[in-house]
Amino acid sequence: MGKTVPNAFSLIELLVVIAIMAIIGAYTLANYRPFGEDQSLKSAVLDIQSLLKQAQTNATTNAICNTGSSALWQVAFSADGKTLNPDCQESSVSYARKPLQLGANIAIQSAVTGTGSDCPAALPFTVNFSLLKGDINFGGANCTSLKITLKNNKTGRTKDLTIEQGGRIYGQ
Repeated sequence: MGKTVPNAFSLIELLVVIAIMAIIGAYTLANYRPFGEDQSLKSAVLDIQSLLKQAQTNATTNAICNTGSSALWQVAFSADGKTLNPDCQESSVSYARKPLQLGANIAIQSAVTGTGSDCPAALPFTVNFSLLKGDINFGGANCTSLKITLKNNKTGRTKDLTIEQGGRIYGQ
């Protein structure tokens, strides 16, 4: 009679497959943390972009601040590079809104790149939005855009956010 060959894997084959799976799993787990850190950086850029667009929308729609009169909407970037303070001004009174705090390892780099003259070159600075038009003013009339770089201090990775005088706000 013919000898039958069993349809099974040997112990050695199973151990090799388990070892390969363990190596792949360890590699994936080791790279998961930097992926999460990159997502924190992207999230911070989107949060800043959202805050700026909300202030721009409030200015464009002539949203009232506290009383019933028109308000100047602005976002102040703090000197520490970790806090953004939105507020509105009616007459000579300023009303602060809830500040945006960046994540523990995320900060705005102190140097800011501007296009044109009269641009702020470092923190702190304020972004002002014109009423009804939503145009952006950085303090100087000849400053046409700002590029703000956010850095993850843990991984060293960076992401840029550009604010243009005409009202365009976008991340790269």
